[in-house]
Amino acid sequence: MEEFNTINEIIQTGIQTSSYNSVIISSCVFIAYTLGVKVIDLIKAKDKNKPMIEMGRAITEVSNNVIKLNNILDKYIQNNERKECDKIKKVIELAFVNFQSKIEAICRDIVIHNNIEQNKEYIVSNIKQTINTEYYKLYSTLSLYELNNRLISTHIKETWIEDICKDVIVIIYNNQDAKNRIAQISNKLNIKMSNYSTYTYNKTFND
Repeated sequence: MEEFNTINEIIQTGIQTSSYNSVIISSCVFIAYTLGVKVIDLIKAKDKNKPMIEMGRAITEVSNNVIKLNNILDKYIQNNERKECDKIKKVIELAFVNFQSKIEAICRDIVIHNNIEQNKEYIVSNIKQTINTEYYKLYSTLSLYELNNRLISTHIKETWIEDICKDVIVIIYNNQDAKNRIAQISNKLNIKMSNYSTYTYNKTFND
């Protein structure tokens, strides 16, 4: 039992400071060392007519520790993977919420404060630039995370930039009153971001 407690301490410390490979190697080395010590001790004891059955018990004890080690590692790995998946889900959700909020903000300001007909060329250019900038901020955020050795950012599409631009520009210039246009832009972006984030989520976790 004392050896198993030591193994457990090795695992807990290793997981906090090292990789799982390091933990497994360290634990296996410790088990092999413990087994070797026990065998040597029992061989020496054999010279003193110590029953051979004690050696078998010692080997069985160490074997049981190997099984316990495997169970502990499985538990820690599963918990760590679950936490990482939960974190990535939240990152995807918040990244798209932020993407939408920045686009909504500039569209709302344009509808309320700009003479959209006289300033159309400037407004269209400003919208495209903003959406392009915010898209690459989204890309940059998602590129900080990976699952199964693949960056989350590889799942989003540059074609989304043009799709969003076309939709919001059409709404801004549809000649309805400001309140309706702002509501339409919000609804359109809600639908798009829901589709985009769901697509990203599915490609991340189901591919």
